[in-house]
This record gives sequence, C-alpha cells and structure tokens, in this order.
Amino acid sequence: MSQDAVQAVADTDPVVCELELRKSQKVDSIGVIQRLRIKPTGKSRLSIPLCRLKALPVVRPISEVEVQRLECEFLMGYREGDRVLYVSAFNDVPVDLPIPPSIMASWSPLWQEASAEFDAKLMEDPDLAHFTGKMFFVWEGNHRLTAWWRHINNNHADDKSWHISVDCIVVDPRGYTGVSLNAMNDINW
Repeated sequence: MSQDAVQAVADTDPVVCELELRKSQKVDSIGVIQRLRIKPTGKSRLSIPLCRLKALPVVRPISEVEVQRLECEFLMGYREGDRVLYVSAFNDVPVDLPIPPSIMASWSPLWQEASAEFDAKLMEDPDLAHFTGKMFFVWEGNHRLTAWWRHINNNHADDKSWHISVDCIVVDPRGYTGVSLNAMNDINW
C-alpha cells in the first residue's frame, strides 16, 4: 500500500491504519518460507529420523536452560502433529553434508536402521532421491532437536519406539541466506 493510501485510510479509520502500517513494515516470513520450500511443494513436508538432523544454531544460539525445559516436556515422547522443524540439506554457507562414516558409526543400530528405512523411502521417489545419504540442517527447531536427541539417547537407547522420525518442512535457502535467517528468526518461538 502506498504512503498516500495509508494516510487516506488513517484519516478514516485509525485501527485499520495501524494494521496497514504494521504490515507495510513487516516482512512476510510465511511467504518467504513458502517460496523456499523444495519443489514440488507437496513433497516438502517429510518425516525425517532424528539421527539425520544436524543442529544449525545460526538463527538463535542454543540455550542449555531452554534445552533442559524442552527435555522435561519430552518425558512422554514425541507428539505427532507437533510444530514442524524447518530443515535444509544445505547449511548457511551453503554446503550439503553427506552422512560421514564418523556420524554413522556414532549412531546406535536402531538409529542406523531408521536412517536406512528413510533412505529406502527417498529412493522410491525421483523428486526426493537426491536426499538419500544426506544430513539435514535444522534452521528452526534446534532446541527441540537437542532436547529430544539427548533424552532419547540417555533414556531410551534400546527402545525402537523412541527412535523417531519428526515432522519437517524442507527448504532450499541457497542464494537467500539472509532472507532465510530473517524469516526463521521471525517464526522462532
């Protein structure tokens, strides 16, 4: 909305004016994220094993107090339909990360099994097959990732039902790192 139009509205309805002024000064983070989702967009929402996620705390540094709070909330496990994590095969540089043998060796057999099952599903879909054998960087949701990973590995290492996949939206921020960081910071709760 142009400045003249905002002023014309202000003259008639101050409440509408305030809303329009706020909109004109705020970036549409939801629209930015929508544009960054991998294509086809319908395939950008995936259930990804926790072991395939790597923290990327560039949006907000990880706070141990927040991680401990979230770990306490996680005592009963993952709630399907909980908030998604926003992830990418690329970090902020942008570089992707094939799963290095050192990371794979650090996983329990149950995490290795979850990863292999995930790769098998990816291979079935030509639009997603290029993610096979890759880690996903968490652009938003690092506190939850850290809390959940710690809790599962410390308390449920031998329980297959706790070796979970979590709801994620996959984005491709390459070429839009600054805009991506702003959008993720805006949606970070």
